[in-house]
Amino acid sequence: MNKSVQHRRKLNTEQLIVLELLYKFRFGSNDLFAQYFGKRDRSFVFKRLSILLEQGLIGKRFESSYRLQGKPAAHYLLPEGARTLQKYRDEGDADEVNITGIYKDATVSDGFIKHCLSVFALYNQLTEQYGDDLDFLSKSDQAGFEDSPKPLPDAYLTIQANDSETKYFFLDILDNDAHLLIDASKKIKRYIAYKKSGNWALIADSPFPKIIFVCNSEEACKRVQKRCDYLLSKVWVIDVTFVATTSDAIRLG
Repeated sequence: MNKSVQHRRKLNTEQLIVLELLYKFRFGSNDLFAQYFGKRDRSFVFKRLSILLEQGLIGKRFESSYRLQGKPAAHYLLPEGARTLQKYRDEGDADEVNITGIYKDATVSDGFIKHCLSVFALYNQLTEQYGDDLDFLSKSDQAGFEDSPKPLPDAYLTIQANDSETKYFFLDILDNDAHLLIDASKKIKRYIAYKKSGNWALIADSPFPKIIFVCNSEEACKRVQKRCDYLLSKVWVIDVTFVATTSDAIRLG
């Protein structure tokens, strides 16, 4: 056995949190980790990522062209990192880590990575806005939810409103490309079908979640909202609300 692996030091709190975040969002960048930890000095995160890389717990996607394109290096969880995370979770009797999906992370598309980083960025933003009132479940967090919409939304959110009422949301980030409306239409129809199925009633005694589509421009929001309203008008479904918004304008509660 490699001595560096055999004598691997116990992870500190920040390193363990990095592994948890990579499991939660699949990919993370130095800047996103720095935002999460509230650190302006990026070296704080860089040192911790470097140690995890050296120990073979995480990998890094980076090519020379990334600098020219203004793209960050993207870190991801390796199988050994997932197994290590599970050992720490076992100590706290937490949920089991599912490592099936992470085997593909070394070869997934740049578009997939960008999407994962966008979800992580939105998590940081909403956590800063709503603090402990917000519960943000990523796709990885929802993996064991049998009666959830399929495919899973980017996030399932709950928030404790000022009146002590819990509010629920399904959230998807839409990439603004040539397939914007095609992708939006598929997701809209999926949520309508899910509402009709009655599966939500099997897992929650509460109003059906509001569906939020996060777009990267006001123009995209208008196009997606128009498609939502059109498709919803074609079916008889009550208590379903679609909202298209930008990350800057998103409001919960």
